[in-house]
Amino acid sequence: MATTLPTPTHADTQVLSKAVQSKDSTYKILYFGLHGRGELTRTLLKYGGVKVEELTADWPAQKSQVPFRCLPVVYESTTDGTVLELAESQAIERYLAKKFNLLGQNDYENHLVDRYVSSTDSATQTFSFKILQSPAEKRVEEANKLYAEVLPQFIAIHEEHLKKNGSNGHYVGNQFTLADIKTAGLIDRLLLLRPQGANEVPFSAANSPNLWKLRET
Repeated sequence: MATTLPTPTHADTQVLSKAVQSKDSTYKILYFGLHGRGELTRTLLKYGGVKVEELTADWPAQKSQVPFRCLPVVYESTTDGTVLELAESQAIERYLAKKFNLLGQNDYENHLVDRYVSSTDSATQTFSFKILQSPAEKRVEEANKLYAEVLPQFIAIHEEHLKKNGSNGHYVGNQFTLADIKTAGLIDRLLLLRPQGANEVPFSAANSPNLWKLRET
């Protein structure tokens, strides 16, 4: 029997915007039992120290009930009983980042966070397309191409930006932001999901010291 999904509150956006200010919300996340697009959302919820319940995904039964017919979806229940339905992974991530003070201190810093997040998203999509979606017999070849042709430029660019920020393990100021979490997550996924027999992933304390420091911060 499929999990019964929470019923979102239908109200004027001005009413819902007040509910968003709740500091004691609880959350339910609907996603599959894997990392994928839901992993960063899980990480952010854990960082926020909030109460979270994992809903069991029964996709054929639930698909028609969620916005855009894709996961993850997060349901936020506020103290006044309002249920907010959060959809689309990047939109959820930014919403939670704002909620948990993981954006910048001003509009320009927010832009900086967004641009580093966008760059890492592009690299993540390339990684997914080149390796995770490749036929099994092609994964080593595609991984080696990614490591040799794509990641060196990503590393060089991000090392430069991190160095300009003082090599302190953060992209923006001296604060922990969504950009830091996003890139650290990508590095971890690349290391974890390296196909057996492929070359070493070109992230290391020696080869990419600023990115490595970010990962360990």
